Amino acid sequence: MKNNKQIQLNRANKRFQRRLTSNAKRKRRRKEELGLSRVEKLRFRHYKKFRGFKKVKAPVNFSLVEEPEEMIKFAKNIKKLYRKKKKVFVIFKDTEHIGYDALVLLLSILIRFRSKRIKFDGDFPTNPEAKKILLDSGFFEYLYKNIKEEDRYSFIKGGTIATHAYKKVDPKLTSEIISDASRTIWKKNKRCQGVQRSLIELMHNTNNHAAYDKEGDKLWFLSVQHRKKEGIVSFSFLDFGVGIFESLNNKGKDSKWYNWERSLAKLFTYENNKELLKLILNGELHRTVTGKAYRGKGLPGIYGAFKRNHFNKLHIISNDVYADIENNKFLSLKNAFSGTFVYWEISSNNFNTDGFN
Repeated sequence: MKNNKQIQLNRANKRFQRRLTSNAKRKRRRKEELGLSRVEKLRFRHYKKFRGFKKVKAPVNFSLVEEPEEMIKFAKNIKKLYRKKKKVFVIFKDTEHIGYDALVLLLSILIRFRSKRIKFDGDFPTNPEAKKILLDSGFFEYLYKNIKEEDRYSFIKGGTIATHAYKKVDPKLTSEIISDASRTIWKKNKRCQGVQRSLIELMHNTNNHAAYDKEGDKLWFLSVQHRKKEGIVSFSFLDFGVGIFESLNNKGKDSKWYNWERSLAKLFTYENNKELLKLILNGELHRTVTGKAYRGKGLPGIYGAFKRNHFNKLHIISNDVYADIENNKFLSLKNAFSGTFVYWEISSNNFNTDGFN
């Protein structure tokens, strides 16, 4: 009996102490907010909650495809803070548009921060359409979950947006993704071999374009958006390796690509990386260095799949080059991107065959 009475007494004492603490906090908050309007109080509470966070303003048009310079500048700023292990708060309030293509960048940043237990947060865009896309991405759903440092991640939100990250080539995953995409577009399973091969090539290239001495150490990120009303599925692929051109420039003597510049200069004239990318896509670099025509692999293989109408709206960003392939638009970027980003879309107008991948 004495034990039960003592337990009840201890519990009552703890409840009393909690009430005292709560009352003290309430009094302190009232004193701090004395004379403030309701809106000012909300702003003050928000400021207190995220005091110590580095505030980073998101671009008004949050899209790598449409605003590469602003988005790369944003990503670089975030990367610097990540390396310094600084807490970050992204201000989306004034963002008017969020492209499906940029969600892979946002979620990859979230994974990197949360897996290292660095606090990362953000607010909502005022624009309702931008807000919906951000909510559908699962960004806020996973923001407060415990994300461990792993080799593989999968974030799936209601069958609309799925983001995957892994360090290896995964043919099974590509098959499942394309089966889901075909059911969104054609309402049944279809084979999209050009899409599948292109995804596998990008996964391979993550190793090839990884840090010079750390092949297999980099995650690739793939975000797939099912725009069911439009009958379109968007694919956004991202890796944070050294990028296409930096990778070429650092090939060792044991690589078949060693001294590639000397071989290429004998047959072609190019002044910058955007012109070099055209040669790479057309298979000229491979043909010149190896003496053989490309075999449907790498970037020439992806470009070949695009030309054969396996997908459309192909975009590539790597190092200091932005390419809108469909519109033959190649630009040199002021803000270089450390890594490679590739985007395309498929719809009912693209090539497909019946069956399973």
